[in-house]
Amino acid sequence: MAEKIKKNVLIIEDETVLLDSYSEVLSNEGYNTLKCSDGYKGLDMLSKNHGDIDMIILDLMMPGMDGLEILKTIHNDKEKYGSSPIIVLTNMTSEKVIKEAFDLGASSYLIKSELEYTDLTKEIEKIIG
Repeated sequence: MAEKIKKNVLIIEDETVLLDSYSEVLSNEGYNTLKCSDGYKGLDMLSKNHGDIDMIILDLMMPGMDGLEILKTIHNDKEKYGSSPIIVLTNMTSEKVIKEAFDLGASSYLIKSELEYTDLTKEIEKIIG
C-alpha cells in the first residue's frame, strides 16, 4: 500500500503559542506545516511555494498586515499566490467581516474561542482530504 502523501499547510498566526500549537497538532496528524508569524512573511512564503501549499490557515487580527488584507492580496493576484483553500481562524464574529472573508475567497471561517483542535483537523480533511 502506498504511503499517504503529506499535505503542506501554511499557518499565518501572530500569536506564537497558537502558531506552535496548531503546527504541533497538524504535524501529529501527518501534515507538513510552514509557520509564519505575520502577514508579510506569509505572503512571501506563499509566493515562493504556492504550487506546494495545499491549505492556508489564516488569522485575521495581526499587526502590520491583517488577514483581510492578506485575503485581498491573494484574491487579486492568484498567479503570484496560487489558489490554495484558506481557513480563516479568528475570534472576530462580525457578520460583515465573515461575509468579506468569504467574498475574498475564504473556504471556511472558524472561531478560535469555540474551536477544539480536532475541529481544525476535521475541517482541513473536509476541504483537502
